[in-house]
Amino acid sequence: MSESVIEPIEPQVADSYDLLRADCGRYPTDDLVLVELSGEDRKGWLQGQATNNLRSLDFGASSAFCICEPTGQIISVCEIWSLKDRFLISLPKGSLDGFLRRVEQMVIIEDVVAKVLDDHRLISIQGPSATQRLGELAQLPTLDANEAELGTQTVALLRSNRAGLGGWDVVVPADAKKAITKLEKEFEPIDHAAAEIARLEAGVPKFGQDINPKIMPPELGNAFDARYVSYNKGCYTGQEVLMRIQSRGHTNKTWMGLIADDPFEVGGLVKHSRRTDAGEVTSATFSPSLGYIGAAILRNEAASDGEWVTIESSSGPVQAEVREMPIMRLV
Repeated sequence: MSESVIEPIEPQVADSYDLLRADCGRYPTDDLVLVELSGEDRKGWLQGQATNNLRSLDFGASSAFCICEPTGQIISVCEIWSLKDRFLISLPKGSLDGFLRRVEQMVIIEDVVAKVLDDHRLISIQGPSATQRLGELAQLPTLDANEAELGTQTVALLRSNRAGLGGWDVVVPADAKKAITKLEKEFEPIDHAAAEIARLEAGVPKFGQDINPKIMPPELGNAFDARYVSYNKGCYTGQEVLMRIQSRGHTNKTWMGLIADDPFEVGGLVKHSRRTDAGEVTSATFSPSLGYIGAAILRNEAASDGEWVTIESSSGPVQAEVREMPIMRLV
């Protein structure tokens, strides 16, 4: 990054970013929703819908998966934790209707019930000190999920990694005022702008922005594909298309990171020496660690680590280096 660049973020955003990277705080979850999946047939049914292999999703385990169209495009991006008698699933609010529609269409005779937990709060504590500090308030599970007492209230504790340095999601009944107040007093809130910087550094695509209705899981890069998709499991909706992409060995486009010395905006067209229509910027911000960063869906000619591209911005052309996600290798 050029030494002449002045940090273009507010002091409170920089402080919040430092808190998230050096300690921990309450990560914003207002764009997420929780779904409880219960019933004796929940694992078998979900195994036939999810892109990942959930056969080993026993008590205390966690995983991640996508729900896809028959043509392979993503309907919903989900994180899942297994408790004794149910699964808890977090997903973007914008993908909730698609998820519930799949349940309504495909649960026929199975014992499967999906319930939106709008009577609970999802409080996410993220950062390198999250385990230590949350562990002082409640008995954390040795696995990825369990219930525990927070004061006099039973809560679900779910291991999560929403900003790249690990943390926990705490699922609390909305009327458990004392437990919620305890968490809010103990952990400072992370500014939304700081959270946006962190999720982009960590290579977490945003549904409805980086993930559009035409995107398929392998087009979101190797790190995403490895976490959300299994190519060694049985049949699920969209499997035929994804397996064909896997056997071919590549997609036609990939979600990639960008680093530049100058600012650029979402929607900026990306040009490459071998292709003038190389892609379009889907996310952009300023990182105190890396400078101006962003992401774009790039065609194959430009989608390689270390390539250079030109972005059309409001202030003129901007040169940017292409990075495979995650942009910042945190762990």
